[in-house]
Amino acid sequence: MKRFIQNLLVFFGLLVLGMFGMIVFKYFVIGSQYKYSYVASFYDKIERLESINEPKIILVGNSNLAFGMNSEKLEKSMGMPVVNLGLHNNLGSAFHEQMAKFNIDKGDIVVVCHTDYYNDNILDRTLAWVTIDNHLNAMRVLRLKDFTWIAMVYHTYYKKTLELAVTNKGNINEVGSHSRYSFNNYGDIIFRPEEDQLNEEELFLQGSSINHLPPIGEDAIKRLNDFNKYINDRGAYMVIAGYPLIDSKYSNYNESDVNRFQTVLSDNVDCDVISSFNDYMLPCDYFFDHLFHLTEEGADIRTDLLISDLKKWQEEKQQKN
Repeated sequence: MKRFIQNLLVFFGLLVLGMFGMIVFKYFVIGSQYKYSYVASFYDKIERLESINEPKIILVGNSNLAFGMNSEKLEKSMGMPVVNLGLHNNLGSAFHEQMAKFNIDKGDIVVVCHTDYYNDNILDRTLAWVTIDNHLNAMRVLRLKDFTWIAMVYHTYYKKTLELAVTNKGNINEVGSHSRYSFNNYGDIIFRPEEDQLNEEELFLQGSSINHLPPIGEDAIKRLNDFNKYINDRGAYMVIAGYPLIDSKYSNYNESDVNRFQTVLSDNVDCDVISSFNDYMLPCDYFFDHLFHLTEEGADIRTDLLISDLKKWQEEKQQKN
């Protein structure tokens, strides 16, 4: 038994040593191979967030925000700097919340626009490594459970990155709307090639698994309430706003379903839900290449809705005080 335990300790020791060696070789020799990828915009968004130390609006969510917001219009209407942290659904909702924690100041308004109120994990673990890439300071975006969860796929990320370096295919600027340089300085996607526009049937074919309202899970609610406390403790405010819902004959929900979903959400979160989610049901013509991605016109409409919701919330808050 003692020999078995010794062998086990040696095995795990070699495993940790091997992984450490891979990380060192990746950092100092292979380097970054994803400088122009879509998720590399993570660093631009964080840089903007950390550069603003005055009351600001922080938009937290996935690509429904990246492809669904006119932050300049929001900034002018609200008189506050805006940072759009919207990135990628497969990084998970908690990942985007952790991004906001890089710089929350007194007086900030953190607007949460999730499309998922169930999962509490990173959905694509390799994508998380690609996003963090060669920036060790970005590791703080991970919770302890996230790190242990994604550590198991580091070898996959390492192999992929090594292949890019050896074949000289790394750090190539991706084309289309899914590129680091498709974003403006606020964090909004501003490049939407006409050829990427999908029609109604194509939208639902490519997103058939998500053309419904998400369940609301206990873990996600607890995390959101903890996030709300974290924000409040810093003298800032958290609110939940609507996200784009497609109004189509193919949708697996109607206005009553949306009302029930919102009621369950409102009854379980500690912060204000400032939107009527039914207002965010838009025709297919306003959607771009995904069920949650909006055209430029659709993003303007969604922005106007959020401005109205925020101003109404501010007025009600002032009346209470």
